[in-house]
Amino acid sequence: MSVYTIPFRNWLRRTSSPAPAQAAEPAGAAVQPAIEIPANDPLYTYCLSSSGVIELETLKLNSEALHQLREADIRLLVPLVNQGELVGMLQLGGRLSDQEYTSDDLRLLGNLAPQAAAALRVAQLAYQQQVEARQRERIEQELRVAGIIQQTLLPKETPVIEHWQFAAYWQPARTVGGDFYDFVLLEDERLLIVIGDVTDKGIPAALVMASTRTVLRAAAERLISPGEILRRANDVLHPDMPPKCL
Repeated sequence: MSVYTIPFRNWLRRTSSPAPAQAAEPAGAAVQPAIEIPANDPLYTYCLSSSGVIELETLKLNSEALHQLREADIRLLVPLVNQGELVGMLQLGGRLSDQEYTSDDLRLLGNLAPQAAAALRVAQLAYQQQVEARQRERIEQELRVAGIIQQTLLPKETPVIEHWQFAAYWQPARTVGGDFYDFVLLEDERLLIVIGDVTDKGIPAALVMASTRTVLRAAAERLISPGEILRRANDVLHPDMPPKCL
């Protein structure tokens, strides 16, 4: 996991001490990308345990991330810690005035950090909820489509046989399931009636149901005895059956 980093390279510029024209960056200059700090880097652990602003110039740490930050001319790090979790970080470069950061600047950053951390955490949670909501919506849509496909595998109508009346009702516990029935018209005016209930529920059971229907229909075309049909279906299906559906 990497920490969200927020670059504030030109932050804390004093309006009372305007920078020389040659020191100011041109309008519209590109902001330097923030440097990611992996969770296994020693600097990550140091930031998590730090209670204030970190001055990189005096920091002694064997860290690749620290080396990259110094090369990028980052002077200060402000860890954003919320409820014991490092949720973000401010990376500050040199000031436009070329002056050093004062104790007042460091105090202001230290006071800002808890508020920024809380706000960032709320934003992260809101974003996570949006992502999860989109994922749930996508899964629900896929389940609805799977349910429609599964219904197409069931008989469209019941057989019409003299002196017999058939009726069927199918309602899975979830959008899709493992319950199924089938009517297979065989040669010499025989009718094969299949009623099945796959162990477990949901998509795994629905997949087993679809496979079972196909295998039973194929076996019924070549075999006569119901026992032989079931034995053949068992031999084909059992090796690849999910454990929960056995």
